[in-house]
Amino acid sequence: MKDRKDGGKKEKFPHRMWIKAAGIVLGACLCFGLGVILFVITNQDTKIQKEENSSQAQTVEQQAVPAVKEEQKEMESDTGVKMEKAVVPEKIVKTKDSLYTYEEMKEDLNALSEYFPDQITVRSLGVTADKREIPEVILGDPDSDCHLLIQASIHGREYMNTQILMCQLEDFLRNYENGIYEGMTYRDLLNGLCLHLIPMANPDGVTISQMGLDGIQTEECRAFLQQCYESDQADGVDMSEYWSSWKANARGVDLNRNFDIGWEEFAGCEHPSSERFKGEAPASEAEVQAILQIQEEYPVKGCIAYHSSGSLVYWDYGSEGAVYEQDRLLAQMAGEVTGYALHSTVADGTDLAGCSDYFVLQLGIPAVTIENGTGRCPLSVEELPDLLERNQELILAYLQLYQQ
Repeated sequence: MKDRKDGGKKEKFPHRMWIKAAGIVLGACLCFGLGVILFVITNQDTKIQKEENSSQAQTVEQQAVPAVKEEQKEMESDTGVKMEKAVVPEKIVKTKDSLYTYEEMKEDLNALSEYFPDQITVRSLGVTADKREIPEVILGDPDSDCHLLIQASIHGREYMNTQILMCQLEDFLRNYENGIYEGMTYRDLLNGLCLHLIPMANPDGVTISQMGLDGIQTEECRAFLQQCYESDQADGVDMSEYWSSWKANARGVDLNRNFDIGWEEFAGCEHPSSERFKGEAPASEAEVQAILQIQEEYPVKGCIAYHSSGSLVYWDYGSEGAVYEQDRLLAQMAGEVTGYALHSTVADGTDLAGCSDYFVLQLGIPAVTIENGTGRCPLSVEELPDLLERNQELILAYLQLYQQ
């Protein structure tokens, strides 16, 4: 009996322990599950709250940014001071190749105007036959008593000169605050002077030289240029590089023969052509009128025309006295900067009717023509680095000459 009683007790004890252990495990599981549920719920609430806060913050920011910008614009308008200065790209004017188009020039002028609004003004001098504006860049004080002019690419195929002038412009603007030339700051070089630049005086002609008829925008000009082609072909003109060697504008007028100097005497071509047709009347073309407009509006004291090629500086157009002496100084400056030899147009017997001839002989304004490059136009891209270096300081030396 004793053994059975002991054995009974032994059977009850494991059973109770199992129930107790199971209860503990079950309770632990319930607690753990409850904890997980509470954690998930809490974490989800937090996430939702964060998303709501983030959304609210983004909404506030979206509402605030225009308000701040509007307030900034109002402040800039009231004070005339720009609140933020844009970060200038490392390079603006494109020099990767020599095919520098009218559109690229416009894009670069817009960028320069955006990054240097206090130093540069860009305006249109007129519209060409193929509906392109002729941009002018103004630096310095428009109320000055001394205005200086540089014009480039009046001949279509000589468009590398646009790059040369645009690179000088960018360099001047970048160094306006801290640049020094011959002991003078760039700011001081402009003091009392106003500089006018026409980077591409013949945008239609440049486009024709670069793209042929594919670059022409209007049907009227395209049909007219086709007639020029047929007329030149009938005259026995070499047509192998006809469009790329184009000098005239989209009306077949050689713009550097359209000025009212020696116009009657100049024979040239008798009909609209790729070159040497002087037009129906002096200054008949919008591009020539654009150049003359600057002289009509401002007291211009000097003019430089960029052409190609020959690596020389033309001057001495037959003037005398003070104009001759001033022209000599201007030519010497251009020759020293570029390293080009000076050539007298009188001695060389060059044709009149050009821009520089007109400025010197008709207006009494010193003027020179710089012939950049050595090869056949359009110039090869291999010439560009040397020409950029040769002309790098032309604007600076030009301004310094008239400061003296």
